[in-house]
Parts: sequence; structure tokens; C-alpha cells
Amino acid sequence: MSTIISFLSHAITRSAGFIALCASFSLATQAQTIISPEQIGTTYSVKADYRKCAFPMCGGWFLTPVNQYSIQLQTEDEAYQSAALLPNTIYVAYINYKRLGLTEKQITELNSAIHSEQVLLRGKVINSPVSSRVIARSKTLAANGAWVGANKNTATGPYLKVSSTGIMCITTPCPYFNAALINSDYSSEFHDLSLEKATLDREQEAQAWQAISTEGLVITGTTYETTDFDETGAEPGKGIGIAATKVFFAFPAKK
Repeated sequence: MSTIISFLSHAITRSAGFIALCASFSLATQAQTIISPEQIGTTYSVKADYRKCAFPMCGGWFLTPVNQYSIQLQTEDEAYQSAALLPNTIYVAYINYKRLGLTEKQITELNSAIHSEQVLLRGKVINSPVSSRVIARSKTLAANGAWVGANKNTATGPYLKVSSTGIMCITTPCPYFNAALINSDYSSEFHDLSLEKATLDREQEAQAWQAISTEGLVITGTTYETTDFDETGAEPGKGIGIAATKVFFAFPAKK
């Protein structure tokens, strides 16, 4: 928690976007909550390893923990600045999908999406079982969650899990949405959500809103200021919205 506070204090001095964002929090302190992360591992973006050397030293997978440099929601300019930082990666020789209960066909489909760099996996990195056929020590990701990108949009901004708060208001801004920062214990309420930059087709957009109202939708996104209305004629309030830049759907899809 102290790390988050320290980072925010530093960020405010650098960015007008952060000033606007944190001002919205001070105006609605109840919208800001700290949640306990589920003890189910870390969420990673995954890339295939194409290096040419003997397996299992090469030929496995590179895991990058998401939000490694983003402990707060960002404006679009800040998100691109963070993307210039090179995060640390973890190499694993194997991915174990047992806890996901995938069929062989689903595993093939998911691995194909990984090769296209469109997959997020959640899990824990463990030492691989010792085998007489494998002399070199290696690691395995024991996966217990998977998400696949809706399309090949560039993931810009922090990785979030967005859900509906169920709150209804007479006037706006109203905290309609809760955004949990993945791989952290931070969560906050926001007033608007736009899927326009995520360039979803009609079916995907319907699927996204359905996820938001149920188990939550995984996205990357940036913040923007909204100007709302007041039906009493008073000066309209200002809120903070999230512009989704990329959407990830849970895999396999729930029936």
C-alpha cells in the first residue's frame, strides 16, 4: 500500500491526467477501495520462445507479469510512456493446463493464440517434475486462468478487470463501473466506459457487456474526463471514464 501511495504522489507532480484522476477519488472517497487479491497466482502476457538451442533451455514460453510498471490507471500519453519500459520476463519450459480442464482441441487453439501473442494466463510458476529424460532444471506455469484477445488491437494502458457496480443514480457522474487493477490489491469505481477504441464487432460488444454484468471483463484501457448532465439545471459534474483499448475474453468461453 505504501508503494502505491508513494508512486501516486510522484506521478501527480508529473501529469495533469493523474491530477484529474486523483481529484475524482478525493471527491468520492467511498469509490476507492482496497481489495484482497485472490491467492491464485499472477497474470502474465505470454510469448513463444523461438531461440535455437536444446529444449528445455529454449523452445518454451516467456511470461511477463502485466502491470509491472503501471500501478495506477493512466491517460493515453502516460500509457505509451510506460510501454517504452522493458519489463522483466520469466522463462518456463512448460505450461500445465490441467486446472483449466481443456480438451486437446482447446489446448491447440490456445497455443495457436499464444503464438499470435494474444493470450493472458494466470497461474503459478513451479519447478518442473524431475525426469530421467530431462537433465536441465526447468520451470512450469501451472495455469488456472486464461484469456484471449478479441482481436489484434495493441494493448495500451494498464490491465484491468471491469465489472458493473450495480449502482443506479438520478444524476451523473455516477459510479457505474468497478475497475480492479490486475496483479494488485487496488480497485476503484468509475463513471463511464467506452469500447470504441477496442474495435469490437457487434457480437463481441454484446459479449463484452454481458461479461461486465457477470464475471467481469478483462481489458487494457486509459482514462478520460467526462462531462455529464444535471437535470436540475445545475452546473454539470465531471467524472472519469475508461476507454478500453483491447478486450480479452475468458477461455474457454462459458456456455
